[in-house]
Amino acid sequence: MRPLLLVALLALLPACRTAAPDVAVGAALRADSAPLELAQLLAQPEAYDGQTLTLVGTAREVCAKKGCWLLMAEGERELRMTFLDYGFFVPLDSAGSEVTAEGVFRIQETPVEEARHYLEDAGRHAEAQAITAPVKSFTFVAAGVELRRP
Repeated sequence: MRPLLLVALLALLPACRTAAPDVAVGAALRADSAPLELAQLLAQPEAYDGQTLTLVGTAREVCAKKGCWLLMAEGERELRMTFLDYGFFVPLDSAGSEVTAEGVFRIQETPVEEARHYLEDAGRHAEAQAITAPVKSFTFVAAGVELRRP
């Protein structure tokens, strides 16, 4: 009887990982897309530059004005997620949420004014003023996002 119970519990594990999100915005995520962990992406970003991905990670910071971007990080590396065509936003209190998103990853140079703008939106005024040259950035333009709150 116990082996049967174990088999039943193991069969339910995938359903636990795909529990309904607390928030879903933008396009619905494809069920057949294998997610890539943020740590794996940022460990070898050049291998994924320009690719459409399903990304999983934790929101560290969110635009405090509109929810028009969120920041994810792994160690010293950060990724800024924005939303396709400025067509949707995430709730302002999304920091700490598990994020699953589909979109395009890119490595790019962020112009000085744009980099300052992001920091200003986050209330990091002194850091914003310290930006004097374009910044190498990891960006992700999401077509759809799901959030699971802690």
